Amino acid sequence: MTGTSQADQLRALHVETVAAVQQRQGLAVAARCALITALHEGLICRPGCEDALTGWGLEPLPRQWTVRADARLSFPRAHADDAEARAQARFGVPDELRELAPPVAVYPQRVIDVAPVPDGAGQSGQRPYRISVQVTLHTWVTATRGSDALEIARTAVQAQLPALAAAGITLTGLTWHDVDRPEDAPAEGIPIAALSAAELVSPADDLAAATAARDTAVTALTGLKRAIRTRAIRALADDEIGGSYPHTAQRVDRFLVELGLDPLPRAHHVTVSVELTVPGGDGTAQDAHDRARQLMRAVTTDWPDDARPWTADGWPIPEHATVEEGRWRIAWRHEYGMWLRGHPTATSAATVAEAHARTDLTRALRGSGHRLTTVTVHVNSVGVDLYLDPDRD
Repeated sequence: MTGTSQADQLRALHVETVAAVQQRQGLAVAARCALITALHEGLICRPGCEDALTGWGLEPLPRQWTVRADARLSFPRAHADDAEARAQARFGVPDELRELAPPVAVYPQRVIDVAPVPDGAGQSGQRPYRISVQVTLHTWVTATRGSDALEIARTAVQAQLPALAAAGITLTGLTWHDVDRPEDAPAEGIPIAALSAAELVSPADDLAAATAARDTAVTALTGLKRAIRTRAIRALADDEIGGSYPHTAQRVDRFLVELGLDPLPRAHHVTVSVELTVPGGDGTAQDAHDRARQLMRAVTTDWPDDARPWTADGWPIPEHATVEEGRWRIAWRHEYGMWLRGHPTATSAATVAEAHARTDLTRALRGSGHRLTTVTVHVNSVGVDLYLDPDRD
């Protein structure tokens, strides 16, 4: 920013800060929505979804909370006489309470008052009474936090009091209690949040503060991108997502790309089949095959690493074993499986794979007297690399 006025520098830094904050919030909402959609569709499990949200520092899944309240319920009801009114005061509540949304369960605790309605006219010899009962209310709310659930329940019930009052029913002295331990809300009932506006960032009034604010926003954005990518690759590499690897890899790749992140690394899957003979010494055929297996352990690997980026294994071909000058020569078939990145064509990948196999055999079997018979290279496919490193990819 050399040669630019301080005011212009501050404006530029503020623009970069706001852009980073908006991108991070947009990414956070999009990632959370994508996870919840996958949960709805049964593509991921709830623990995996919750673990990812926690690791990314995003809003957790909502839970189903039971919220309780105490209140005084007053309502009209007809009875034949005072004795019947008192005897039945604690039993049954008005139907209107069962129709509230969210649903409310009402549990009468004790009778407060039973009073006949003055000049009230009943039907069939009954007379109206106003029943007052101490009750406990239970309602169920889906929310992220207990405090939110409490507020949602309080607001919902409060909003319906006028309609109840119009029917002669009152709930007074409402006292709300702490919520009970939550349960998992049904996956299909978890809402997918819409994209919200980013929080406004107040511009700093000096270059040091403005630069620090910009750096903080950019670091937060970069950190979230890295966290999302790392967790997605780990889920793929650890087989947390069901299905065949190619299909699951495509889904993870699409998830990342749709969030604006880089696709997963591609690689050519190449198989190199080598037929060779190795000396087996004298003795029985079984002794010779055992010596061949011992020799070929040097070129056997179950998992790729930096030194040997492939898997390799082999087996003897007993029917092709021969005897030369009284000593066994064992025929062996060895196969390399390689996932090679960065090759523009299958031909170039095949050439490099064959070179890797020949070099590995020469290095490990130098001086053993082995002889290569045939080397066959087959490029199986090109797709997402089978061997991904969550910390580097």
